[in-house]
Amino acid sequence: MKELPSSPAGTPAWRGIVYPLLISAAAVGVLVAALGFGLGVPDPGGTGGAGGGPPAAGDHTGGTVLRVVAALAAVAAVATAGGLLARKLGQPPVIGEIATGLLLGPSFLAGVLPASTELFHPAAAKPLLGLLAQVGLILFMFAVGSEFDASQLRRSGRVVAAVSQGSMIIPFVLGVLSAALVYREFAAGGIGFVPFAIFLGTAMSITAFPVLARIVQESGLARHPLGTMAMTCAAACDVIAWGALATAMAVATAGSVWGAGGTVLLAAAFAAFVLVVGRPLVRAADRWADRARVSSAARLLALLLLAFSLARVTDLIGVHSIFGAFLAGMLVPHRPGTALTTVQTRLDSVNRRLLLPMFFVSVGMTVDLTQVTGHAGLLLAGVVAVVTAVAGKLAGTAVTARTAGLPWRTSLGLGVLLNARGVTEIVVLRAGLDAGLINQNAFTVLVVMAVLTTVMTGPALQLLKLTRRPGAGTVHEGTAPSSTPAAESAAATPAKEMEPA
Repeated sequence: MKELPSSPAGTPAWRGIVYPLLISAAAVGVLVAALGFGLGVPDPGGTGGAGGGPPAAGDHTGGTVLRVVAALAAVAAVATAGGLLARKLGQPPVIGEIATGLLLGPSFLAGVLPASTELFHPAAAKPLLGLLAQVGLILFMFAVGSEFDASQLRRSGRVVAAVSQGSMIIPFVLGVLSAALVYREFAAGGIGFVPFAIFLGTAMSITAFPVLARIVQESGLARHPLGTMAMTCAAACDVIAWGALATAMAVATAGSVWGAGGTVLLAAAFAAFVLVVGRPLVRAADRWADRARVSSAARLLALLLLAFSLARVTDLIGVHSIFGAFLAGMLVPHRPGTALTTVQTRLDSVNRRLLLPMFFVSVGMTVDLTQVTGHAGLLLAGVVAVVTAVAGKLAGTAVTARTAGLPWRTSLGLGVLLNARGVTEIVVLRAGLDAGLINQNAFTVLVVMAVLTTVMTGPALQLLKLTRRPGAGTVHEGTAPSSTPAAESAAATPAKEMEPA
């Protein structure tokens, strides 16, 4: 894992906001043009034309496309601004993007100014925008899969193995137990207790691997054993969590645990086949493409076909399409400097700046905090969910790590890092909502939980004095950072060397 590049000496700080301002200015120009064409005002009576008849097919298509482009530009602008503000506040930019999506929803802007919905999520373009949001979600899971390094799990020591299990199993069990308390308020209509409990346990035990990677980098822990161990444990938790989520969805689809057995076994067999047979084939194809000098456009098309094909297969099996996208990402060799990885990185960059923010907005448009704050039962259920999530991760990780021989402060820091749920949690929650496992109120409360657990990570690390200044040799201990060779060697020690004798 590489450190983030630092700015060149003497570079003015204001240059860091030039590109966001340019994007915002372009978006404002598009929005002004859209308003000038009357796109921000619903057509009276839904006729869409001055003469009272339906608009011509060409005009209707052009208007819809313009609405989509204007919405994407507006969302990209505010998401960029939100990410910049989050970075200034010491938070990962993705937290600002998620918060932006919530601010645009009925809880805030859309509730105060309903007409704003026509700018950021116009009704006429909602089906196409929803499709683009799903495309962004699939590509995001594809990127998460490609960043997953299974070799870390094979190289991990016994401390990492123990902590990984404790940080997943304990919050999962607490989540299952708390399901009995919140079932009436959170379960979707007609869903049984067993699939709901499995899903809630999974939601409580999730760790946001991509967001955690950014937090580890920006906290200066990328080359420290604490950061290495946190990333390895998060990778192991992801494997267990996706399996549990697939089980919950299979049970919900089949109607019983026994009926879901076939779906789970089929999904497991497909995953094993893809990883065992598909990975060598993809790597051989990549080497052939290098020798044949295949163009970047062809490589991009191959990546898209791979991601969406496997997503469709897992969807047909009876689990969510995100599993197929994740599997597809695991097939693609992530080797910095190669042509395929370069194409993949560019695809992920475009997705994170354009399509994934639209997914956040689509989530924000379904989150209405005003429906929760006025309901005492929901507020109590929300408190139970947040306390269970935080206590389960912190206690499960810290106690297990301390039992394995790590110091208390390191154990608590590991629990704080793995408590960050971020966008991965929101992806899981959206999948549960779409599958009918939870209702809208549960989705709202648990999204807030995901944001809170991620926001608290940075301040908690600072409180424990576990962050590192750029160039520092040791974790902050309240004293001057050491620059001795021994300290530098300790900073580069692999996570498995943290094991007790």
